[in-house]
Amino acid sequence: MDETYRLRMLTERLERLERRSATLAETEAAAEQWATREFTGQVDRGGITATVDASGNLLALDISQLSKRRHDGVTLGDALVEAIHKAEQAASEARATLMGDLGADVGVDLGDLFGDAKRFFEADGGPHR
Repeated sequence: MDETYRLRMLTERLERLERRSATLAETEAAAEQWATREFTGQVDRGGITATVDASGNLLALDISQLSKRRHDGVTLGDALVEAIHKAEQAASEARATLMGDLGADVGVDLGDLFGDAKRFFEADGGPHR
């Protein structure tokens, strides 16, 4: 391997790292935006609504007067749990979609990148020999 070839390979890898750094910045912005989202789950024809944040933490439970009158305590409790599970599922699906998108966009192996740079500088005593 001659020095010109090694230098070209290192330059190409550094350019890839710069592109990936830009992608990581975009990814971070997308993740921050996603983290502020709220997700809802509804049952009883919309009479019972649960709202969770992106992490699945319960933020609100809304129960219409009609739903309160229509259900006894046990049935109402079951409906509340179902609404919460639907909201958590919506948050989970959004998280899975986001992670899938981020994995496809980022995908850099820094160990390989830095290993190549180390080999470049160690080969034949370094580039300034």
